[in-house]
Order: sequence, then C-alpha cells, then structure tokens
Amino acid sequence: MQARSVARVAVTLVLGLMLMLPARAQEGHPMSGSWVGDWGPTKDQRTRIVVVMEWNGKELAGTINPGANGAPIKVARVDTNDWKLHLEGDGKDAQGKPVTYVIDGAIDDLGTYNRSIVGTCTIGGVKGDISITRQ
Repeated sequence: MQARSVARVAVTLVLGLMLMLPARAQEGHPMSGSWVGDWGPTKDQRTRIVVVMEWNGKELAGTINPGANGAPIKVARVDTNDWKLHLEGDGKDAQGKPVTYVIDGAIDDLGTYNRSIVGTCTIGGVKGDISITRQ
C-alpha cells in the first residue's frame, strides 16, 4: 500500500514538471521584450538606447527610448525568413526638438533568451551602428 502512495506522488511530480516545461518554453514573439544597448557614429561616441517591443498578435508595437522624450514606433517590419528588423519612430531630442529614429538590424542568437539585434541606427540625421540585447 505504501509503495502505491510513493508511486502516485512520483507520477504526480513528473506530470507536474512536464506541464511546466511548455509554459517555460513559451516566451512569446522573438522581438517582444526590453532591448538595451548602445549606438553611435564611432566606437568612441556611444549613447545608451532602449527599445521596448511587444507583439500584439497582429503587429509589432513599442517605444524607442521610453520616457518623456520617447519615440513611439510608427513603422515596424520584421522579415521572419532572416529575422531582419526595420523600425521608425518620431520623438524629441534632449532639447525637445522633433527627431526621427530609424533602426535596421538583424537578430543574432535567435534561439537564446538574451538574443541581440545588431545593425544601423539613424537618429536626427546622424547614422551609426547599434547593438542591443534583450533583457
């Protein structure tokens, strides 16, 4: 009788763990999340950048540098064949003047949680490279 109780507990634990695995594996759309890194026109001229993106089931939405001067993403295109990304948004610079953000990149390490996007970024007419990692 006691062996049956131990077996039931063991089976229950195994089934519970099996049910948890799919939930853990489902982290959402590969672009969803907060991405943090830097961009700049040279290796010495770098500026921190934050991009928050969320897949709502139909389209990618979000904000570039969320906050008072954040730029809501108005154009977001993702090519799922090669995981290339194009983002555009209009925000304000530190002085409150209008500025347009354009980010083009591709996902590196798609299968990992802390994947990164590497490419180019143009902010207010200044072009440089960008590297951001999902947090």
